[in-house]
Amino acid sequence: MPRQAAITELDALNFNVEEKKDSEPSTTAEAVDEDQLAGFATPIAYQVYLVTSRQLIALWRNPDYVWNKIGLHITNGLFGGFTYWMLGDGTFDLQLRLMAVFNFVFVAPGCINQLQPLFIRNRDVFETREKKSKTYHWFAFVAAQLLSETPVLIVCGTLAFVTWYFTVGFPTEARISGQVYLQMILYEFLYTSLGQAIAAYSPNAYFAALANPIIIGAGLINFCGVVVPYSQITAFWRYWLYWLDPFTYLIQGMLEPVVWDVKVHCKPNELTHIPLPGNSTCGEYLADFLSSEPGYVADPGNSTMCAYCPYSTGADYMRTMNINDSSYGWRGVGITALFCVSSYALVFLMMKLRTKTTKTAS
Repeated sequence: MPRQAAITELDALNFNVEEKKDSEPSTTAEAVDEDQLAGFATPIAYQVYLVTSRQLIALWRNPDYVWNKIGLHITNGLFGGFTYWMLGDGTFDLQLRLMAVFNFVFVAPGCINQLQPLFIRNRDVFETREKKSKTYHWFAFVAAQLLSETPVLIVCGTLAFVTWYFTVGFPTEARISGQVYLQMILYEFLYTSLGQAIAAYSPNAYFAALANPIIIGAGLINFCGVVVPYSQITAFWRYWLYWLDPFTYLIQGMLEPVVWDVKVHCKPNELTHIPLPGNSTCGEYLADFLSSEPGYVADPGNSTMCAYCPYSTGADYMRTMNINDSSYGWRGVGITALFCVSSYALVFLMMKLRTKTTKTAS
């Protein structure tokens, strides 16, 4: 009988414990989640410092990764620079300035395909070893992956700028070249964070490589206003995706300073020839037209044939690209910086979601 009474009492106690757990499930889960840092031996800031130091050493010991990225930037810069060697000030040269800037964008796919396998390999090691042993927190892992890339990105952006900017023949004034250089450095951080955000949640490097062309190629590049001009983008995409595309502001920040103030001088084969119908000069005949439209007349005093150039300054061409004011350049730089911040936040979010998923699966 005493044994039976003890069993009955234990059953009652177990029932009360289970009932209490069922009545407060969310509170318990929140407490565990809020206290997840308590099991680590050091504060999160010190973890970030140590893991970043370790990752910097790992990159130093991985020269293939570093030199391949540097070589890709130098090759891309020289190829773009000598392809668009010393551009002039004709109307076709304005389009070539756009293509020279757009060419730099394509340094990203190669670098992303290089960094993602490294990120995923480090992530898998972390989830298999450090995470289970609670050596350091997932936040420290992500922060270290991001911070350790910073020196390499600055070096790569600088080399790309030096090999590309001056060979194209862009202005050397500090206010122009400095703005373009800053935007190029920001782009290094932008595409890196986008690639790491994709990799953070991808199950493997193969899946990440398949996702890259969909997100970056079909999405970001197609709707930035270069492949398809803003006025010709389908209305459904024009009014929201164009404005949400970080490459829109990347192009604005790099293109405006090197095109806006250019004084256009049409080459003979770029002029449109218009016969005069009566006894008037070209300047008189086209005066009303030029008062509301861009361009200039090459020979205003000619009384037989007008030679019309469609642009008088680079600003006229920029307005066809939906860059309507010189302030759009620095605005593009600022918005690109904001996209960098949000993209880095996205890396943490993707890793957080993956951490919760793997925790649930285990």
